[in-house]
Amino acid sequence: MEKLKFFKGNLLVKIFILGISFMSLFFVFEKGKPSFNQYKSLENEVNNRTELINELKVDIEVLSQQIENLDDPEKVGVILRENGYGKPGETIDIFEVPEPLTPLDETLQSERSKSFIQYFIEFIVGTNGE
Repeated sequence: MEKLKFFKGNLLVKIFILGISFMSLFFVFEKGKPSFNQYKSLENEVNNRTELINELKVDIEVLSQQIENLDDPEKVGVILRENGYGKPGETIDIFEVPEPLTPLDETLQSERSKSFIQYFIEFIVGTNGE
């Protein structure tokens, strides 16, 4: 009789654990998977972003072509006319900007390297404290 009671109690525990396991697995797999509407919205978002990426690539190509056109003097004239500079028939002169010069004060105050003769004279005279 006691053996039957042991199996009955053990059987209830096994059924309870099996039920809890089944319910937790059902909850995880049923609630965790996305619905079809969520899938469609994500698919639409991916398509929209792909279109945006393609538009940005086209914009980048246009801008890089405009940057390359700035190196050609004939195309610079066309670009300037498109933006309202100069009238038809006028010649647009394009000047290159020279590199800035260092002010004379900075040039004179900067430390210069010594020549071989200056090192030789300092060695003979001993201006280094020797």
